Parts: sequence; C-alpha cells; structure tokens
Amino acid sequence: MNARLAAGAWAAVEREATANYPHEACGVLLGRAGEPLDVLEAHPCPNLNRERSRDRYLIDPREQLRIERDGRERGLDVVGYFHSHPDHPAEPSATDLELSWESLLYLIVSVRDGRLQAGRGWRREPGSRSFAEIALESVPQL
Repeated sequence: MNARLAAGAWAAVEREATANYPHEACGVLLGRAGEPLDVLEAHPCPNLNRERSRDRYLIDPREQLRIERDGRERGLDVVGYFHSHPDHPAEPSATDLELSWESLLYLIVSVRDGRLQAGRGWRREPGSRSFAEIALESVPQL
C-alpha cells in the first residue's frame, strides 16, 4: 500500500512535532481510504498523557470524535493517526503496536534536537500482530 500526503497535512504534522519537542505530539489524519490512501488533513490534538509525554501519547476521545464527525460531514474519513518520537527513530514501538488498530495509517515522525529527521508510515494488516511500512509521498495538493 502507498499513501499520499497533501503538503498542508505534512506541514501541520511537522509544525506540531517540532513545536512539542521534547514531548510527543499527536493527532488525527483525515482523507480517503483506497489505493493509494490519500491524507488530506492532519488535525493536531493535545497529548493528554502528562506522566510520560516524552514517550507516550493519548488523544482525547471527545476531540477524536469531534474531528471524525467534522470529517464525515465533509465526506472524509479517519484514515490514521500521527505522532512523534522525540530523539528516537520513526519506527513503531511495542506500545505503538499494542495500541494500534488494523488497517489505519500510523505516521510516525522522528524529531531530534527540535528538528524533524524523518517521517515514515506504518499499517497493521488485518489479523497481523506486526506493522508493515507504507510508502509515503508528499504531494502539493490532493
């Protein structure tokens, strides 16, 4: 599977990840499912995990539902989530795997010293207990 990210969505993820360093940033990705998967919007959310914000994130379920409803009204779906890994690679952790849902894009960005280093996409296939990497392409507009 491949995913295309609208440049504005990618810019929102980068801004949120670098602004929250050294804490994890997180948010919801809206777009259209399919092949390729299109990510049209990135909606940053406050990280509610205050105790371990450097290596864990928690999105407020009410905020998640609000974003989902708003997207649905505009013909968009929740296609995934993003979060940052401060001073760690853009690879899923055991916690990421444990808390993931099947078939969604997990965009993980690595931030070191307040600068974005890399962004990679991951997806857990139905029935699988591991992630597969998804090729990401940033496009000017979708």
